Amino acid sequence: MSKQKHNPSRRPSLTLRVKPFAQLVVSVQELTDARREYACKTPEERRAAASWEYDSGMAHDLFSRALLSSGGAAALDSGFDSGVVALAIDPHFAPALLTVGSIEYQHKRPDAAMELFMTLTTLPQTEPDLAEIIDKAGCFLLDQGDTPNATRLYRAATEAYPGVCEHWSGLSYCLGKAGQMEEAVATARKALSMNDGDPRVLNDLGWTLVLAGFHDEARTVLERAAALAPTDYELPLNNLCELDKLVRATRRTNRRRA
Repeated sequence: MSKQKHNPSRRPSLTLRVKPFAQLVVSVQELTDARREYACKTPEERRAAASWEYDSGMAHDLFSRALLSSGGAAALDSGFDSGVVALAIDPHFAPALLTVGSIEYQHKRPDAAMELFMTLTTLPQTEPDLAEIIDKAGCFLLDQGDTPNATRLYRAATEAYPGVCEHWSGLSYCLGKAGQMEEAVATARKALSMNDGDPRVLNDLGWTLVLAGFHDEARTVLERAAALAPTDYELPLNNLCELDKLVRATRRTNRRRA
């Protein structure tokens, strides 16, 4: 006789689909107990516990996906979305702020998501991988087509951590998408002042100059970026080709108007 596979479903009351994190953490006993217990511990103890819970949850999700892809049943879980327990343990654990914020956004709660994302910009700069995590949050918002909130996040990051080049580059990109070219160029120059020899930062400034209509300077900057770029980074060369096309198109238009 064949065995019937058991595929447990999550308890709906525990998922972010039904309730935002801010409600779950005060209404679900397991989460309120975790918040209360670890509030009395040192920051190092909270972080260690949150990190262990977060990594365990991610490993469990990967294992469950592997089982499902092979035709098996998903592994049993607590019913919580990724990052929820870790964030209950430590409300300043950056990876969980990113994960839970992203899930909140996907469930049509942008305000709740932004509250978590903006918390990232209040953390000490010594937080591991903080600049990368903030950039991931910004890129997530851009992928959702939410340039205003991405701009808000990057601007807050530049104010909180003015010496981090990546945040200025992210803000410049957002401003360019929003058509605020004067500030976009100024912000790209600020990023370059912090990392003058980085071909990616040079490329960002070069393309922003293209969009702003400063074609001669853009060519100089992009050529420098191309000269410094590793062989697997072809964007400066591609952008030089796009600049050439734009210049030729502009000349044709001007001739027709003459």
